Amino acid sequence: MWSKSYVISENSMENVRKLLRFGGKVVLTGCVYKTFTHYVFDFWMVLENSMEPTLSHGEIVLSCPAGRLNLKDLLRGDVVITRDPTQPQERICKRIVGLPGDRVPGHYKGPEMFVPAGQIWLEGDHRAVSRDSNTYGAVPLGLVEGKLICSVWPINFKQNQLHREI
Repeated sequence: MWSKSYVISENSMENVRKLLRFGGKVVLTGCVYKTFTHYVFDFWMVLENSMEPTLSHGEIVLSCPAGRLNLKDLLRGDVVITRDPTQPQERICKRIVGLPGDRVPGHYKGPEMFVPAGQIWLEGDHRAVSRDSNTYGAVPLGLVEGKLICSVWPINFKQNQLHREI
């Protein structure tokens, strides 16, 4: 019988311990971040001009994430972050114009549009450049990722109120 014995140096074991400690910290940090942004609040950068003058390209906003948000409490006039229904890897920032059961004016598709159950009608404040529900129809509530609370950058103590009665 052949027998091999492996000798692991103390230095190698110390390196393995350091690596495991570091990996544990990375996993813990990731879990805390995911929990925080899913249940407490999240930051987003506006990457479109369709919400001008309320929000401009490059503004950083604070949102109440969907994990904490009761989607039934959304109101007409609230500004939300959703997944883009035509490009799900992208996020869009729009104002809620219609809730389930509402009839909203169809600016491009006829006299008025009906919002089905479980969906909302979204439009940008700058209609000339906004690609919104007038383009792709009502958006499922399941795509909502958060309701905007306020703009945090650039700092503006007299910022526009995000919610607007419609």
